[in-house]
Order: sequence, then structure tokens, then C-alpha cells
Amino acid sequence: MKKQYLGDIRDLFKYDLIQCILEGIRMLQGFTFIPMLTENDPKKGDGNKRDFNKAKAGTNNKDLVDSLKKYNKIDPNERDFTEVKKHFESRGFEIRIYEERGNKYFTNIKRSRDEYFEHIPLGLLHKSLVFVDPDNGLQIKDSTEKHLLYGEVKNLYERMDKDSILMIYQQFPREDHEEYLSRRANELRELTQDLPIYISDNEITFFLLTKNDKLPSQLEHIIEGYKSAYPSLNRFQGDKI
Repeated sequence: MKKQYLGDIRDLFKYDLIQCILEGIRMLQGFTFIPMLTENDPKKGDGNKRDFNKAKAGTNNKDLVDSLKKYNKIDPNERDFTEVKKHFESRGFEIRIYEERGNKYFTNIKRSRDEYFEHIPLGLLHKSLVFVDPDNGLQIKDSTEKHLLYGEVKNLYERMDKDSILMIYQQFPREDHEEYLSRRANELRELTQDLPIYISDNEITFFLLTKNDKLPSQLEHIIEGYKSAYPSLNRFQGDKI
């Protein structure tokens, strides 16, 4: 995640979906945000995803739209992603943001990566929607600080309790979307023994994993309802691979 993109339409999709899940699964006590914050890229400016008229999801959440639009008036280097706490707390949800002391930005140095994930307190992985926000998504052949490694996914999945949900941000590469999603879903199943549920706007997708046998059906119901509100989205049920 980079500060320069805060408040764009991808954030609208992200936070609105998280709010919808929290509203639908009341056993979740909060939302744990693992930002994997990286340095801004001056070559890419402020991003080109700020026209909310082009958003495919989240537009019914007027309060969230207004909250995110405020980022447009703030210098990209000064944007504070912790401001999102105000939106969730105003709706009675606890949001716990993981900020490892001493490391301002997430890096690709192995020791730094290992420490980042190992230092996440178990309390943040208890009855929580655990959201991980890498710049690009899951690991590739030549992964960088923009990617979440499978070992890190396994670490989080094994440490979180059975009443938690692991949610992962993923951008689409330049390949057939259905083939890509099927491959990633199978890789995640091999890693965790759990088939992910996903929802996508054909630019980004969110993978959802849980250990609790009762939660997938609840998630399916919520995701189906969310897609009904935003018909241009695509949803996927893991056992249909």
C-alpha cells in the first residue's frame, strides 16, 4: 500500500466490502489492518483512479465516499491511512492497525519481512477480519516489497484463530482472469487446505480464507448480496474450481 493512492476508488471497494462483512458477521470483534506500507513512487503521481463516477463498488456508501474524497485535498506524502479508523469507529466497529515500530516502510529484506509478520500480536488475529494490503498482491517469480509471499500467508493463516477471516488484496496481471484466479485459488488451497472465496471488479480482487466450517456459507451469502448491489462485480465460490 502507498500513501499516494489513498482515497481512490479501489479503497472505496476495499473499505465498503470490509464494512459489509463486519455488518454481516457479528461474531467478528474487529478489523485488523496489515498495511505493508511502501514508499510513494514519484513517477506515478497521484494515481488515476479517483473518479468515483467510474467506481464499480461502494458508491451506495455515501459517508465512506465523502470520507475518502477528503484525501484528494491532501499532499500524497502527507496522507494518513489511519484516518479510516474514524469511519469504522463511527459505526461501532473496532479497527486495529498494525504499525511495527522502527520500520516506517515495508521492505523486501528477508529479515525485515520475517520480523514484520512475526511481530504481529496474536490479539490482532482473534475474532477479526484480518486484511493484508500489499501493493500488487500475492508472490510472483521475482517478488518484491510489493508482494505478499505464500510463507507469510501461511504464517497468518496458522496463527489466526478459527473465528477470524483472512482477506488479501490482489491486482490482476496481464493474463486471462478466470485462469489466473483458478490457479491462485488452487495454490492457496494447497497452502492452507482451504478454498478461498473471491470477489472482483476485473481490476482487483479480494481473496477470503477462513478455518471455521460455518463461516464460508455466511461469507457466500454476504458476497452474493454485495454483488447484487453492484452487478458489474464477479464473485467466486472456492468449491467450484
